[in-house]
Amino acid sequence: MKVQSNLRHLWQQWKNYWFYPAPLFNLAILRIVAIGFQVIYLFQKNFLSQLLEHAALPTALYAPLPILQLLSQWVGWGDRPTLLVLMSTFWLTVFTGVFALLGAGTRITVLLFAVGNLLIQAYLYSFGDFHHPDALLIISLLILAFSPCGQTLSVDDLRNRLKHNIQRREFVSFNLLAEKSKFAKWPLLLIQWLFSLIYLSAGLSKLESGGSWMNGYTLQYYLVRDGLRWGSDLGVWLGQHHGLAIASSWFAVLFEITFCFVLLVPRLALIYVPLGIALHAGIYLAQRAPFFQFIALYVVFVPWAAVLRRLVQRQQPAQRQKPEILYDGLCPLCIRSMTVVRYFDWLNQLTYSDLELRWNSLKEKYPQLSFEDCRREMHVLLPNGSTKRGFFAFREILRYLPPLWPLLGLFYLPLAGLVGPKTYGWVASRRSQFQHCTYDNCSVDAD
Repeated sequence: MKVQSNLRHLWQQWKNYWFYPAPLFNLAILRIVAIGFQVIYLFQKNFLSQLLEHAALPTALYAPLPILQLLSQWVGWGDRPTLLVLMSTFWLTVFTGVFALLGAGTRITVLLFAVGNLLIQAYLYSFGDFHHPDALLIISLLILAFSPCGQTLSVDDLRNRLKHNIQRREFVSFNLLAEKSKFAKWPLLLIQWLFSLIYLSAGLSKLESGGSWMNGYTLQYYLVRDGLRWGSDLGVWLGQHHGLAIASSWFAVLFEITFCFVLLVPRLALIYVPLGIALHAGIYLAQRAPFFQFIALYVVFVPWAAVLRRLVQRQQPAQRQKPEILYDGLCPLCIRSMTVVRYFDWLNQLTYSDLELRWNSLKEKYPQLSFEDCRREMHVLLPNGSTKRGFFAFREILRYLPPLWPLLGLFYLPLAGLVGPKTYGWVASRRSQFQHCTYDNCSVDAD
């Protein structure tokens, strides 16, 4: 009985470690960063040109990797893919990558994007030219494909929320930072473990050299060789300073063999992540060895939801009044608008009030407001007692939505203050044309 009890306890600890409910927000950030990086990387490294160049090489140089042979049979590539197949694979990978980045059809598009990158990279590697920084990111993409990475910060999730709010005929607020899943933690942990094992393997291989790596001369050789080869003056300069080479060698080894401590004490990421970024940036500047994939994937060590919650607590004390949005709760278009605004209100900086429910408590405090005007145009009540309406209310809202800050430039263009209100008024006066309302007593059809 004691043995069974111990086994059950160990099993529970194991489940809690991998499958304890964790914020979906953190996983979504990983999806956005990893997929966004890889989409840009496909063009930055000119993978299409590389595929075209390799397709022109003789078959004698082509030795397909086992994973490529397996996948080739699955997708019908045959013994060696044709140029048309390679080009189609590249553009399909880019296409699915954009959709996966946005979170549209996430379950399928993330998997297709991951497999597409695996096929492209395996094909290029089948000619004998290997670059290990690519492996970790492709493995991470495959992990993401089997995770709930599209359950938040995605087009899929936003579309579902819009659908549910319209079906309920009311805007129901939510908080993306607070939403959790028991399947949101294991992908992040698994990638963290891969990081630690990769660094540990690299560190131990240096120690196994019998001290030759630690004496500084080995690193000096690589610095001078790569500096001359790739035109890095910094690498050549560092290669002429033996003391700096010794210090850099010891720093690299100590960093690599102790990185695993981050798994035991997550707060150590505050130290190791900046050090890792500095290490890989230094390697690139001195030797032109790009480990940008590692830098991008460091996002798995950042508890994004917790960081943003702390930021909210510091910026918004409990007694601080937040801007209040008055919206027409009988208008489907208004419900949709509030759902979208709330989706990007990550820092919870706005209050959302249904005009029908809030009016009686407002009309005495804001005698200048008209119920019909509020129903006709969205109004924002600011903490200083002032109000903004229509186009200017929407422009004010954007200031509190960091993900939408790039749009602010459009709202402050010359003549925006003249054209914007007319455009907003035109749309508001034709709400019934944009959204037919089936609600009882609907204010859209009433207009």
